[in-house]
Amino acid sequence: MTLWSVTVACVLATLLVFGLWVFVLILGPNRMFRGTVVERAYYVVTETLPEALERWARDSVGDAVTVHAERVWNALFGRRNPLFQILAIVLYWVGLGVFFAQVAPIPISVTLAANIGSYIAACAADPGVITAANVDAACRQFAYDRLLYFERDCRTCQRRKPARSKHCSACGHCVQMMDHHCIWLNNCVGLGNARWFLAFLATFSIVCVYGAWLLGTVVLELRHVRGLASGAVIWDELGQPVELSFKSSILYVLDDSPLLAVLLVLLLILAPAIGVFTAYQLRITMLGYTSNEESKWLNVADAIRDGVVFAVRESDAAHEIIQVIEKEDQDADRRPRRPIAHLRDVPNAYHRGAWDNLKLVLYPPPLVSKAHLS
Repeated sequence: MTLWSVTVACVLATLLVFGLWVFVLILGPNRMFRGTVVERAYYVVTETLPEALERWARDSVGDAVTVHAERVWNALFGRRNPLFQILAIVLYWVGLGVFFAQVAPIPISVTLAANIGSYIAACAADPGVITAANVDAACRQFAYDRLLYFERDCRTCQRRKPARSKHCSACGHCVQMMDHHCIWLNNCVGLGNARWFLAFLATFSIVCVYGAWLLGTVVLELRHVRGLASGAVIWDELGQPVELSFKSSILYVLDDSPLLAVLLVLLLILAPAIGVFTAYQLRITMLGYTSNEESKWLNVADAIRDGVVFAVRESDAAHEIIQVIEKEDQDADRRPRRPIAHLRDVPNAYHRGAWDNLKLVLYPPPLVSKAHLS
C-alpha cells in the first residue's frame, strides 16, 4: 500500500468518525434513541470523555494549562464564533468545486441555489430575539402551560421570560421558540428563522443524495473507461497477474481519484445523517415542539415514572391541568387530582394540529409590540 493510499484511508476514516460524532451529538438526546447505544454514546461524548480528559489534563499538565484550554474551548463553543461558519462555507464551496470538476450537475442547479440562499437567510435572519421592545408581544404569543413553562423572569436578561423561549448563553439573549444554537450558522434557530433552517436542511438533503448518486455513476463509468469492468487483470508487486473483483476495481478507481473518493464518502455519510435530521426537525415541528422542548418532555417522562405528575382540577378552572407535584408537597395539596401513568396521556398545550404547527413556522408572526408601533 502506497503512502498516498494510507493518507486517503486516514482521511476517509476521519470523515467517518466525524460523521458518527455529528450523528450522535444531533440525535443522541432524541426520544427515539432513548435506552439505545446512541443515547449512551451521546453521554460518553458529552460527559464521560470531557470529564476524563479534564482530570487527565489537570494531573498531567497542571491547572494553569487546563484553565487556558478551557478558555479556548469556551471561546470556540461557549459564545458566538464565526470559525465554524467559515469552515462550513469553505468545505461547501471546496466540495462544490470538486463536484463540478467531475460532473455537470445542471438538474440540481436550482436546488443548489435554494440551498445556498436558505443558508444565508438562516444565518442572517433574526431568530426571534427577545428585547425590551417586544417582550410583551412575545409573552402574548404563547400561554404558560405550568408544566414546561412557568411565568418568571430570565435571570440573565432581567426581563420577563416568554413561554417557549430559552436563553442562549452563546448569543447572550432569550430567543422566542428557540430550537437550538447552531455553530454552523453562528446563530440560534428560533421562531424567526426556523423556516429557513428547514429549507436549508431539506435542500441540503436533496443535494447530498443526488451528489452521492451522481458521483457513484461517475465511479462506475471510470471503472468501465479504464477497462476494469469485466474480469480485468492487473499485475502485483511481484509481476503476477491478479484478476480484479468488483470491489477491488471500485477501490482501484477511488485510489486513483482521491478527491473523488473523499467527496463520495463524505456525501455517503452526510446524506443519511442530514436526511434523518431533516425528518426529525420536520416531525417535531408538525407535532408542535422544538428540540429544546424535547429535553423538557424527557424530564416529564422521568417525573411520570417517579409518580409526581398529576391531572389537577382547580376550583376556577373548567378543565384539568397537568402539573408536577413533588412527593413532599402531595399531602399538603388538597386539590382533586389523578395520577398520570403514561406520557401519551399528557396533552401538548402548544400542539395546534400538524398543518397549523407547520404554518406557524413557515409564516411566523412578527415580534413587534403595540408600544413599539406607536
